[in-house]
Amino acid sequence: MNLLFLLLSQMIALPEQPDIQLEIIGQASNNPNWAFFAPHENENVVNQYVIEQVQDKGGVFVILRQQGERLIHFNIEQFTVKIDPNRIFTEAGRRKNIIKLNPKLRQNTYVFHRAMRRSTSLAKLILKAMGGINNARVWVAIHNNTQGYRGDNQQGIGDVSMHLYHKKLVAGAGFLVQASAANDDEDDLFFVTVQDDFDHMRQNNWNVVLQHPQVISKASEDDGSLSVFAQKKGIRYINIEAERSTDNFGVNHLTFQSQMVDYVLSRLQSQLAQENPNKKFLATPTISEDSQ
Repeated sequence: MNLLFLLLSQMIALPEQPDIQLEIIGQASNNPNWAFFAPHENENVVNQYVIEQVQDKGGVFVILRQQGERLIHFNIEQFTVKIDPNRIFTEAGRRKNIIKLNPKLRQNTYVFHRAMRRSTSLAKLILKAMGGINNARVWVAIHNNTQGYRGDNQQGIGDVSMHLYHKKLVAGAGFLVQASAANDDEDDLFFVTVQDDFDHMRQNNWNVVLQHPQVISKASEDDGSLSVFAQKKGIRYINIEAERSTDNFGVNHLTFQSQMVDYVLSRLQSQLAQENPNKKFLATPTISEDSQ
């Protein structure tokens, strides 16, 4: 590990529960170009590659860590409250998620209210690590899913798939507006919030799904995810999804997901250069005094 990586990498703990931490690679400045975020610690196929790209091209990569699991566990006195860390970015989403994952927990208890406050605090910590919402240009989420989907009659065990998104779209899912399938694996796809990104990805033969803008106003579609929150705040959002091996079922699509990362960064760099034709961008981000 080189000195530059040490200077550009830090761990920040959630004050209310220090075993929940954010690993922050790179630097979120007052004018961040892009921020990568990995909310689920067990979805890490391409994380090392993203780290290398952020070191080389700038930006920041935030990884949420707590015991290598998908869910976060809030320890509130003698109770444990589970929550999906990608469902904590809106008030409604936090409430729905806690109710769903903790069905025996009553909403009128102090444990429930403390879990709500703690999830709010964690969301704020993550957003701050990514550079905040006032200066954000684009958030790029890193996710992995499992082979196929439940009910596909092929022993699929996942919840994310181009085939499944098409079925949901045909069935009238309110959070989707368009889906375009290429010839790639059904589990490798982009999920975006901006029409221009969708069109460009479709034209370049990627699997891509476009979130419906009505998630901003339709309460039933507010699941608290970062994509919904980004749409509410008018922040460009790109999710890079790819298959991973789960209990020896499926395969880690590292090479393909790395190509997806390359495509996104190339597009973002090109757009940034067009916006600032007279500015020379460094391959390595400048280290501020605050980060040393």
